[in-house]
Amino acid sequence: MWHTSRGDRTLSGDEAALISRAIDEMITALGMRVHEDFEEFATDCISGIGIYDACTPSQRIGLLHQVANYLLCDTETALPLNALTDATVAAVFAEIRDQVVIEIKLGHQDPVPTVERPETERLSRPTWRQMVLSAHLNCFDQRYEQEEGVEEAWFPEINCEESRVWEGLINELSELILWDRDFELAETFLDLDPNISKHRRRLLGIDDHYFSAVPQDLEADSVFQVLEETYHLVRTKPR
Repeated sequence: MWHTSRGDRTLSGDEAALISRAIDEMITALGMRVHEDFEEFATDCISGIGIYDACTPSQRIGLLHQVANYLLCDTETALPLNALTDATVAAVFAEIRDQVVIEIKLGHQDPVPTVERPETERLSRPTWRQMVLSAHLNCFDQRYEQEEGVEEAWFPEINCEESRVWEGLINELSELILWDRDFELAETFLDLDPNISKHRRRLLGIDDHYFSAVPQDLEADSVFQVLEETYHLVRTKPR
Protein backbone atom coordinates (compact mmCIF):
# COMPACT_ATOMS: atom_id res chain seq x y z
CA MET A 1 0.00 0.00 0.00
CA TRP A 2 1.28 3.44 -0.95
CA HIS A 3 0.51 6.90 0.41
CA THR A 4 -0.56 8.32 -2.97
CA SER A 5 -2.08 11.67 -3.92
CA ARG A 6 -5.40 9.78 -4.02
CA GLY A 7 -4.97 8.41 -0.52
CA ASP A 8 -3.49 5.14 0.76
CA ARG A 9 -4.06 2.52 -1.90
CA THR A 10 -2.64 -0.57 -3.60
CA LEU A 11 -2.36 -0.45 -7.38
CA SER A 12 -4.48 -2.91 -9.33
CA GLY A 13 -5.62 -3.76 -12.82
CA ASP A 14 -4.07 -2.02 -15.82
CA GLU A 15 -2.29 0.56 -13.67
CA ALA A 16 -0.50 -2.19 -11.74
CA ALA A 17 0.28 -4.08 -14.96
CA LEU A 18 2.00 -1.03 -16.48
CA ILE A 19 4.09 -0.33 -13.37
CA SER A 20 5.01 -4.02 -13.05
CA ARG A 21 6.22 -4.27 -16.62
CA ALA A 22 8.38 -1.17 -16.25
CA ILE A 23 9.97 -2.44 -13.02
CA ASP A 24 10.53 -5.82 -14.67
CA GLU A 25 12.50 -4.17 -17.47
CA MET A 26 14.47 -2.00 -15.06
CA ILE A 27 15.62 -4.72 -12.69
CA THR A 28 16.50 -6.99 -15.60
CA ALA A 29 18.83 -4.34 -17.04
CA LEU A 30 20.32 -3.67 -13.60
CA GLY A 31 20.69 -7.39 -12.88
CA MET A 32 22.81 -7.78 -15.99
CA ARG A 33 25.20 -5.09 -14.67
CA VAL A 34 25.45 -6.82 -11.32
CA HIS A 35 26.34 -10.06 -13.08
CA GLU A 36 29.09 -8.29 -15.02
CA ASP A 37 30.61 -6.52 -12.03
CA PHE A 38 28.92 -6.31 -8.62
CA GLU A 39 29.96 -2.70 -8.02
CA GLU A 40 29.99 -1.38 -11.57
CA PHE A 41 28.01 1.82 -12.09
CA ALA A 42 25.20 1.21 -14.59
CA THR A 43 25.93 4.15 -16.88
CA ASP A 44 23.55 2.91 -19.57
CA CYS A 45 20.59 2.62 -17.14
CA ILE A 46 20.21 6.35 -16.58
CA SER A 47 16.66 7.56 -15.92
CA GLY A 48 17.33 11.28 -15.62
CA ILE A 49 16.23 11.24 -11.97
CA GLY A 50 19.34 12.50 -10.18
CA ILE A 51 19.30 10.92 -6.73
CA TYR A 52 18.07 7.59 -8.13
CA ASP A 53 20.73 7.51 -10.84
CA ALA A 54 23.42 8.28 -8.25
CA CYS A 55 22.77 4.93 -6.55
CA THR A 56 24.70 1.79 -7.45
CA PRO A 57 22.96 -0.99 -9.41
CA SER A 58 22.47 -3.08 -6.26
CA GLN A 59 21.01 -0.10 -4.39
CA ARG A 60 18.58 0.56 -7.24
CA ILE A 61 17.52 -3.08 -7.25
CA GLY A 62 16.77 -2.76 -3.53
CA LEU A 63 14.80 0.44 -4.08
CA LEU A 64 12.77 -1.05 -6.93
CA HIS A 65 11.99 -4.11 -4.82
CA GLN A 66 10.78 -1.91 -1.97
CA VAL A 67 8.68 0.27 -4.26
CA ALA A 68 7.16 -2.74 -6.04
CA ASN A 69 6.25 -4.37 -2.72
CA TYR A 70 4.45 -1.32 -1.35
CA LEU A 71 2.77 -0.31 -4.61
CA LEU A 72 1.51 -3.76 -5.55
CA CYS A 73 0.89 -5.53 -2.23
CA ASP A 74 -1.71 -4.96 0.48
CA THR A 75 0.81 -4.17 3.19
CA GLU A 76 -0.45 -3.37 6.70
CA THR A 77 0.82 0.20 6.50
CA ALA A 78 1.93 2.56 3.76
CA LEU A 79 5.62 3.25 3.28
CA PRO A 80 6.61 6.62 4.82
CA LEU A 81 7.42 8.92 1.90
CA ASN A 82 11.02 9.98 1.36
CA ALA A 83 13.07 11.47 -1.46
CA LEU A 84 14.64 8.16 -2.52
CA THR A 85 11.43 6.17 -2.88
CA ASP A 86 9.63 9.06 -4.59
CA ALA A 87 12.58 9.40 -6.98
CA THR A 88 12.38 5.66 -7.68
CA VAL A 89 8.69 5.96 -8.59
CA ALA A 90 9.57 8.88 -10.88
CA ALA A 91 12.29 6.72 -12.48
CA VAL A 92 9.70 4.00 -13.18
CA PHE A 93 7.55 6.50 -15.08
CA ALA A 94 10.66 7.75 -16.90
CA GLU A 95 11.22 4.14 -18.00
CA ILE A 96 7.66 3.96 -19.32
CA ARG A 97 8.16 7.22 -21.23
CA ASP A 98 11.45 5.99 -22.73
CA GLN A 99 9.94 2.65 -23.76
CA VAL A 100 7.10 4.44 -25.55
CA VAL A 101 9.59 6.66 -27.40
CA ILE A 102 11.63 3.60 -28.42
CA GLU A 103 8.47 1.86 -29.59
CA ILE A 104 7.51 4.85 -31.74
CA LYS A 105 10.99 5.10 -33.26
CA LEU A 106 10.90 1.40 -34.13
CA GLY A 107 7.63 1.89 -35.96
CA HIS A 108 5.06 -0.80 -35.32
CA GLN A 109 7.66 -3.30 -34.18
CA ASP A 110 7.73 -4.40 -30.57
CA PRO A 111 11.01 -3.25 -28.96
CA VAL A 112 13.61 -5.96 -28.43
CA PRO A 113 12.78 -7.36 -24.99
CA THR A 114 15.39 -7.26 -22.23
CA VAL A 115 13.61 -10.19 -20.58
CA GLU A 116 13.86 -13.52 -22.34
CA ARG A 117 10.43 -15.09 -22.75
CA PRO A 118 8.89 -17.71 -25.07
CA GLU A 119 8.15 -16.37 -28.55
CA THR A 120 4.39 -16.97 -28.14
CA GLU A 121 4.34 -14.88 -24.97
CA ARG A 122 6.32 -12.03 -26.57
CA LEU A 123 3.96 -11.93 -29.54
CA SER A 124 0.90 -11.74 -27.28
CA ARG A 125 2.21 -8.92 -25.10
CA PRO A 126 0.47 -5.56 -25.53
CA THR A 127 2.52 -2.62 -26.74
CA TRP A 128 3.65 0.05 -24.32
CA ARG A 129 1.19 2.50 -25.85
CA GLN A 130 -1.66 0.05 -25.37
CA MET A 131 -0.71 -0.40 -21.73
CA VAL A 132 -0.43 3.36 -21.09
CA LEU A 133 -3.83 3.99 -22.67
CA SER A 134 -5.47 1.10 -20.82
CA ALA A 135 -4.05 2.30 -17.50
CA HIS A 136 -5.19 5.85 -18.18
CA LEU A 137 -8.73 4.76 -19.11
CA ASN A 138 -8.82 2.52 -16.05
CA CYS A 139 -7.84 5.38 -13.74
CA PHE A 140 -9.62 8.36 -15.29
CA ASP A 141 -12.73 7.32 -17.25
CA GLN A 142 -15.11 7.39 -14.24
CA ARG A 143 -13.94 10.82 -13.23
CA TYR A 144 -14.69 12.15 -16.69
CA GLU A 145 -18.18 10.65 -16.59
CA GLN A 146 -19.02 12.06 -13.16
CA GLU A 147 -17.78 15.62 -13.58
CA GLU A 148 -20.43 17.99 -14.89
CA GLY A 149 -19.70 20.45 -17.64
CA VAL A 150 -16.58 18.62 -18.83
CA GLU A 151 -16.33 17.84 -22.51
CA GLU A 152 -15.91 14.24 -23.55
CA ALA A 153 -12.33 13.14 -22.95
CA TRP A 154 -10.06 12.74 -25.96
CA PHE A 155 -7.61 9.86 -26.18
CA PRO A 156 -5.01 9.11 -28.87
CA GLU A 157 -5.18 6.20 -31.27
CA ILE A 158 -2.99 3.26 -30.32
CA ASN A 159 -0.68 3.92 -33.30
CA CYS A 160 -0.30 7.65 -32.53
CA GLU A 161 3.35 8.60 -33.02
CA GLU A 162 3.30 11.94 -31.17
CA SER A 163 5.53 11.22 -28.17
CA ARG A 164 4.39 14.41 -26.43
CA VAL A 165 0.82 13.10 -26.38
CA TRP A 166 1.90 9.90 -24.63
CA GLU A 167 4.18 11.80 -22.26
CA GLY A 168 1.16 13.83 -21.18
CA LEU A 169 -0.80 10.67 -20.34
CA ILE A 170 2.19 9.21 -18.49
CA ASN A 171 2.62 12.40 -16.46
CA GLU A 172 -1.04 12.28 -15.45
CA LEU A 173 -0.62 8.67 -14.33
CA SER A 174 2.46 9.58 -12.30
CA GLU A 175 0.52 12.33 -10.52
CA LEU A 176 -1.91 9.70 -9.22
CA ILE A 177 0.96 8.34 -7.11
CA LEU A 178 3.41 11.20 -6.57
CA TRP A 179 2.21 14.17 -4.53
CA ASP A 180 4.85 16.47 -5.95
CA ARG A 181 8.48 16.49 -7.05
CA ASP A 182 10.15 17.57 -3.81
CA PHE A 183 12.75 14.83 -4.35
CA GLU A 184 14.28 17.02 -7.06
CA LEU A 185 15.31 19.46 -4.32
CA ALA A 186 17.48 16.89 -2.52
CA GLU A 187 20.80 18.30 -3.72
CA THR A 188 19.87 21.83 -2.63
CA PHE A 189 19.58 20.61 0.98
CA LEU A 190 23.00 18.93 1.05
CA ASP A 191 25.53 20.52 3.41
CA LEU A 192 23.08 23.20 4.52
CA ASP A 193 23.22 24.51 8.05
CA PRO A 194 20.68 22.36 9.98
CA ASN A 195 18.70 25.39 11.11
CA ILE A 196 18.49 26.79 7.58
CA SER A 197 17.53 23.36 6.24
CA LYS A 198 14.78 23.00 8.84
CA HIS A 199 13.44 26.47 8.08
CA ARG A 200 13.34 25.78 4.33
CA ARG A 201 11.61 22.44 4.81
CA ARG A 202 8.93 24.05 6.93
CA LEU A 203 8.38 26.76 4.34
CA LEU A 204 7.97 24.08 1.65
CA GLY A 205 5.89 21.75 3.82
CA ILE A 206 8.48 18.95 3.64
CA ASP A 207 8.78 16.36 6.41
CA ASP A 208 11.92 16.65 8.57
CA HIS A 209 13.09 13.16 7.59
CA TYR A 210 12.20 13.34 3.88
CA PHE A 211 15.79 13.85 2.67
CA SER A 212 17.52 11.75 5.34
CA ALA A 213 16.83 8.27 3.88
CA VAL A 214 19.86 6.39 2.53
CA PRO A 215 19.79 3.51 0.02
CA GLN A 216 20.39 0.03 1.35
CA ASP A 217 23.60 -1.65 0.21
CA LEU A 218 22.79 -5.23 -0.77
CA GLU A 219 25.48 -7.80 -0.16
CA ALA A 220 26.63 -10.02 -3.01
CA ASP A 221 24.91 -13.05 -1.48
CA SER A 222 21.54 -11.31 -1.19
CA VAL A 223 21.24 -9.14 -4.31
CA PHE A 224 20.26 -12.07 -6.53
CA GLN A 225 17.65 -13.22 -4.03
CA VAL A 226 16.12 -9.74 -4.06
CA LEU A 227 16.16 -9.85 -7.87
CA GLU A 228 14.27 -13.14 -7.90
CA GLU A 229 11.75 -11.92 -5.33
CA THR A 230 11.10 -8.79 -7.39
CA TYR A 231 10.70 -10.81 -10.58
CA HIS A 232 8.13 -13.00 -8.87
CA LEU A 233 6.30 -9.99 -7.48
CA VAL A 234 5.98 -8.00 -10.69
CA ARG A 235 5.18 -11.02 -12.85
CA THR A 236 2.38 -12.39 -10.69
CA LYS A 237 0.66 -9.50 -8.89
CA PRO A 238 -1.21 -7.58 -11.64
CA ARG A 239 -3.56 -10.38 -12.65
